[in-house]
Amino acid sequence: MLFKNQSIKLKLILIIQFVSLLSLLIGFTYVIYSNISYYKDDMRNNAIINATLIGDYCTVPLVFDIKENAVETLKKIQNIPSVEVGVVYNDKNEIFAEFYKSGEKIDIPKPKGNSTWNKFENDYLDVSHPIFFDKELAGTIYLKVSTQKLTERIQEHLLTMIGLLLFLIILNYIIATRLQKVLSEPILNLTKATKKISEEGNYQLRVQKQGNDEIGVLVDEYNEMLNQIHEREEALKLRTNELSEALIDLEETQEKLINSEKLAALGQLISGVAHEINTPLGAINSSIGSIKKSLIFVLESYPKFINKLPIELKNSFLNLLEESFKNKKVLTSREEREFKKEITITLEKHKIENAYTLADSFVDMMVLDNVEDYLELLKRDDAEQIIDVAYKITGLQRSTFNVEFAASKASKVVYALKNLSRIGSNEELVLANVCDGIDNVLILYSNQIKQGIEVSKKYEELPQILCYSDELNQVWTNILHNAIYAMDLNGKLTIKAYKEKEHIVVAITDSGKGIPKEEMDKIFNPFYTTKPIGEGTGLGLDISKRIVEKHKGRIEVESIPGKTTFKVYIPIKQEK
Repeated sequence: MLFKNQSIKLKLILIIQFVSLLSLLIGFTYVIYSNISYYKDDMRNNAIINATLIGDYCTVPLVFDIKENAVETLKKIQNIPSVEVGVVYNDKNEIFAEFYKSGEKIDIPKPKGNSTWNKFENDYLDVSHPIFFDKELAGTIYLKVSTQKLTERIQEHLLTMIGLLLFLIILNYIIATRLQKVLSEPILNLTKATKKISEEGNYQLRVQKQGNDEIGVLVDEYNEMLNQIHEREEALKLRTNELSEALIDLEETQEKLINSEKLAALGQLISGVAHEINTPLGAINSSIGSIKKSLIFVLESYPKFINKLPIELKNSFLNLLEESFKNKKVLTSREEREFKKEITITLEKHKIENAYTLADSFVDMMVLDNVEDYLELLKRDDAEQIIDVAYKITGLQRSTFNVEFAASKASKVVYALKNLSRIGSNEELVLANVCDGIDNVLILYSNQIKQGIEVSKKYEELPQILCYSDELNQVWTNILHNAIYAMDLNGKLTIKAYKEKEHIVVAITDSGKGIPKEEMDKIFNPFYTTKPIGEGTGLGLDISKRIVEKHKGRIEVESIPGKTTFKVYIPIKQEK
């Protein structure tokens, strides 16, 4: 909470400092660790080299059992600064010769095997190295090396790195105080900048605020509304481009892959998908037209209107706008009729002329309660004009809400269409939820479903599975397509998804005419179809079976007149 209340300058400095300090700590930790490892490796290599040289000098004394020469060789260890102990063992692991720089004997480990080994322990490095003569083990040399100089070297390195870190932190603070201006100054200047709205409809510009009266408050709210309109317009352009590209891609795919089973299913979906896309596009175009008209009216006529309105009625008018802006629920046709009737009765009770027309405007503006609060406005001779002005201003919000709703609906259709059109493009196993794929297919068939099919979905909470998700989408498309048209677009479609032992089971049931018993054994045969020529290739179920078997699963079918069920079993665990 304390951080949130700080100035943006201080926030930027703290963020830069934190990120830089974290990076420096990580980097310095790595460098220190690497250098310490290097120092240890250097000491270890030197010790092994010394052991090798001493062992070479002791080879002849070991072979000919001349202990005096081996002892003389070990005495030279005192010239090597860090070596404290040197012991030569014969091939029977017995001490042959030994040297202790301090003069006192200490316990030392016996050789282990015939290979070189070393270990840091208790401020010492222990090194054991075998001695060979004519490829035969002649003995072993053991050295105990003090790590005091290594410790001093590491401490000196740590002090240097700490000093460098402190210097870099101070330098980073100085740089951060300079860099924060790049971001903070434009933001501070931006808070003071205001501009007028041009007749060209540039929603990035803003109305200049002249004061803190009611118009000033409205300008603040209006500027915020313009910001939302601009964002939604940009989003709308992006959605429109995506829709156009998706339609173009769909048409090109249809021409190139007309003989494939995927295109056979998509071809029958085109009209429905086009309807699902064109409907929100029409709503968007209509709403944009309303927004432009309302903006022109607000910019040109509203200041004059509000100035002419008596002071005692301004608050009532602004309250009417506020009540409309905060009410965003959607009414059914029946609810609209009931509210119109109720408001009309209320207005007629107070002898308001054109009560039904005014009630219609109140319902459109979503001002449904406390209509009596606006009786002073409604009793004026120019009441219809006042309500018309309020209707046009609040129409901006209604239109932007319609644009947002239509764009969202079209986006879902495009998303589902893109997922389906990628069938066969993904040859890798990916984590996916089978229910999401089914829902995407249902979205594309929504135009056919709403003609008379009741859909019932019962999904258990299922884990994501490794699968070829695009290919599974083709399975759902083939089965759902057959089910929808088996019912002649009129019946009940039930979809269940649940876990059964080590499988996810998807059961799709339709209330169609069913599959004759004599045809049950043929439905998975390639090119077998009961559809008229030109409406099916007979490959749909064959392809579906192959895809399911590719997932190590199976398809089961049960059919009686009025009820046909396809069950798809997919193992939860798949091998990559």
